[in-house]
Amino acid sequence: MTERIRTPHAVLVLLNLPVPDDQRAWSQALALRDDGARVSVVCPAIRGRRPGRERIDGIDVIRFRSFEGQGALATAAEGFWTASAAAEAARRALRGSRGGRRMLQIGNPPDLLFPLAWWARRNGIRTVYDQRDVVPVLAESRAGFSKLTPMFLAAERRMITTADVVITPSEEQRARILERYGRDAIIIRTAEVPAERDERDVTDAAATEAADVAAEATPPDLVIGYLGVIGEQDGLTDLLDAVALLRADGATGFRVEVAGDGPALPAARAHATRLDLDSLVTFHGWLGPGAVDTFLGRIDAMAVPDPDNPFNHFCAMNKVTHAMARGIPIALRPLRENVRLTDGHAYEAADMTIRSFADALATLLKDAPAGRAEIAAAARATFEAHLSWPQHAPRYIAAVSPVLR
Repeated sequence: MTERIRTPHAVLVLLNLPVPDDQRAWSQALALRDDGARVSVVCPAIRGRRPGRERIDGIDVIRFRSFEGQGALATAAEGFWTASAAAEAARRALRGSRGGRRMLQIGNPPDLLFPLAWWARRNGIRTVYDQRDVVPVLAESRAGFSKLTPMFLAAERRMITTADVVITPSEEQRARILERYGRDAIIIRTAEVPAERDERDVTDAAATEAADVAAEATPPDLVIGYLGVIGEQDGLTDLLDAVALLRADGATGFRVEVAGDGPALPAARAHATRLDLDSLVTFHGWLGPGAVDTFLGRIDAMAVPDPDNPFNHFCAMNKVTHAMARGIPIALRPLRENVRLTDGHAYEAADMTIRSFADALATLLKDAPAGRAEIAAAARATFEAHLSWPQHAPRYIAAVSPVLR
């Protein structure tokens, strides 16, 4: 038996993003590698990635041919195609490491890989289900998908009851899993987030800006950023409506930059044009990991406009944790999990209306630079104490690593 076969092998499977763009999966893969496991990641060849194999930072990345569907039927076809292609690639990877300890981790959405989980259990492979999103609730929240909710619920039940370990990034999701299925999921909050700003940088920048204002210099426009996959449930058009309200109220000295891609992006661009916001709003499209860091380094605030629907209350949103890690002040709507994450250290709207969200943005704009820096520093301290990857990586390894089994 070769050393390659004896080495414990972890296979992570993703259906909706490639690595290393998927920072949650990539941080988990690196942690498993550092723990001494051989690591393979199976993921779709989308976002400019090509099908095939490559080795990145000691991790085998296997990308299967895929596509991104638009609309209910195309999205369903995408889900079944990617599940089939991913399952075959994962089986090949796991068969190549017979004789050693093996672990299979399946990250959703969607929840269509329960046959792969069954196969793994029958072959003595430890199975982990990483529930990133509550797919049945997401289906209920999207037009054209609600009729598929019973199918998604059945698939979710099979995934949860088959897995040896269930992990999730959200306390709201953990509570739902416990109530519905009697399983106690393990909270693995976030991925490694580069935090290039430090408190001194934020404070110094605020002091410099305050000095410029005091000297009656013309300060640069404050840049409000939006970062994320742009779907129907993400509220980007609500952000544009809030910006239109700010302009109607006479607010000046700011602009908006949008980073991300998704099925709702064309509609958002058209909406910005209808509202005559093209001079205020810039769309950057999809950004890779390095470009994300650059984007976060140049914005002054993060807007989290996600609206009030059942799905959004469950989400531990990456744009929130990224901003907290970077010491970037956040304006958000009061979704339950986001409120839990920020713990009061954000410009929180009074309710879920667009008017209230616009008022939260206005409060952020009117606040003194030192005030924005103070609330951002408190959010960053909360992130480092409770949400950062160093706080969660040991828990993740203890729960799933094949090296320890």
